Amino acid sequence: MKLKSIVLLSLVFIISINVFGQKTETGKPVDAKPAATAKLPTVKEILDKYVAALGGRAANEKIKTRTMKGTVELAPMGIKGTVEGFAAAPDKNYTKMNLQGIGEIIEGYDGKTSWTINPLQGNRDKTGEELLQTKLVNNFHREINLDKLYPKIEVKAAEKLGEKDVYVIVATPEGLAPETFYFDKQTGLLLRADGVIVSPEGKMPYQSFYEDVREVDGVKIPFKVRAVTPQFEFITIITEVKNGAAIDDAKFAKPKE
Repeated sequence: MKLKSIVLLSLVFIISINVFGQKTETGKPVDAKPAATAKLPTVKEILDKYVAALGGRAANEKIKTRTMKGTVELAPMGIKGTVEGFAAAPDKNYTKMNLQGIGEIIEGYDGKTSWTINPLQGNRDKTGEELLQTKLVNNFHREINLDKLYPKIEVKAAEKLGEKDVYVIVATPEGLAPETFYFDKQTGLLLRADGVIVSPEGKMPYQSFYEDVREVDGVKIPFKVRAVTPQFEFITIITEVKNGAAIDDAKFAKPKE
């Protein structure tokens, strides 16, 4: 399971909550502030430093599967639950959330078909832009291949994100809205990503923050992810990560009706 997949599933759930009328006005997105003007590095320099910060290309490419477990919480509503998932190269993914008072929300992608089981939206297959977004998110080695997955990438600015100096990159994938990435100038790690989630109910802007980065089997993984929208904040805390375990391909297949 890739952390970006958790963000995607979390945001689809948030849109479902909005559609069904449970709205609030807290959880405002955070704005970055311009930093002092200086010569900007190239896209390649920023992305190369990011790959190195993650443990290097070789260490990441060596890992072909990953399983994760964790907890989730939707603030300020206080809805809590658990999340678990499985991911396999090149792009297969299965993610399951179990939320108090709501039940199980499950999403799978077998490399071609993306299916979801959601008590608020119903069971369905993804199509169009939503399927494109799922395919992009579930690329197993996405983080070390941003230059290949986004045809257009530009360095936009040097800014302040809280107390940290960051470089801002805008990356546009094929057929989808641009995404904005904020890389820590000192460590090279990705601190925040802004984008637009696609769902049957419409599109919604979001910000995701990657925190508590730890090393597992020679690669860096954020153990805390916050997905922030104008109404909500969805917090994921990872409690267990395993790399390299065998995963049956049947895990990613759409369940028979």
